[in-house]
Amino acid sequence: MSAETFATRIWLLLVGLTLLSVALADSAAPGALTALAALGIVGVKGALVIRHFMELDGRFPRLRRLMNGYVVLVPALLFVLGSVLAR
Repeated sequence: MSAETFATRIWLLLVGLTLLSVALADSAAPGALTALAALGIVGVKGALVIRHFMELDGRFPRLRRLMNGYVVLVPALLFVLGSVLAR
C-alpha cells in the first residue's frame, strides 16, 4: 500500500470518527457514558493525527510521549471538571 493510500485511509477514518461523534451528540442523552464516549473518540483522533500526520511515530520519542500525554490528560481533565461542575 502506498503512503498516499494509507494517509487517505487514516483521513477517512478521522472523518468517520467525526461523523460518529456528531451522531452521538445528536442522538444520545447527556450523561457520563456519552461524555466518556465522546472524549474517547477525541483521544483516538488525536493519537491518529499525532502518529500519522505529525510524523512523530519513531523519530522524536520525547515529543511523541508529550503529545500522547496531552491527548490522554486533556480529555481526562475535561471529564473530571465536567463531572464536578455539573453537580
